[in-house]
Amino acid sequence: MSLSGLLASHHSDLYTYWNAVRGTRAMPSRCDIDPTDIFRILPFVGLIERREGCYFWRLIGTAIVEHFGRDMTGEHYGVRVSPRAFVAETTATFDAALERETPFFDEFIYRSLRGAPHAVCRLVCPLAADETHPPMLIHTRVHRYCSEVPQPSCVADQSWGELKNRWQISSRDELERRTKEWDRSASDL
Repeated sequence: MSLSGLLASHHSDLYTYWNAVRGTRAMPSRCDIDPTDIFRILPFVGLIERREGCYFWRLIGTAIVEHFGRDMTGEHYGVRVSPRAFVAETTATFDAALERETPFFDEFIYRSLRGAPHAVCRLVCPLAADETHPPMLIHTRVHRYCSEVPQPSCVADQSWGELKNRWQISSRDELERRTKEWDRSASDL
């Protein structure tokens, strides 16, 4: 399977699962999510919790940990990334997903402290509050190094970021097309 095919499958697998567990509701809740059902993509999955108008990492997959160079479970979302406007743009996706009760696809670029660019895309799916959990977001996040030689660990930690695109997603086909377009544009950096 090609890189773009692999990436599309991570996002598509989450979208298909999210869609199935929500049934006839606008969105599922955290109680509906069984990690064993999405075991294959768990390294690329993050769970973000909204508390009192702020977002926190509830869980963070091993591929995301590797990309950031640390496990940020429990930390305030965006605390290690600049500029603040970028963090506000990325959390605006969370707000939109919860308010519109629909998934969103984001593309962004990071530059590490050493200046090496790398592209990231993510599928953000909203989760409704339930009797034991506040509103949350489950997302798949994949990255691609934009140089021949991947940089050492901690690539994204303390990096500068820029949101490139944000799209509301209404079908698996649309998601797969966006992911493939992201893969092609990331290879041009």
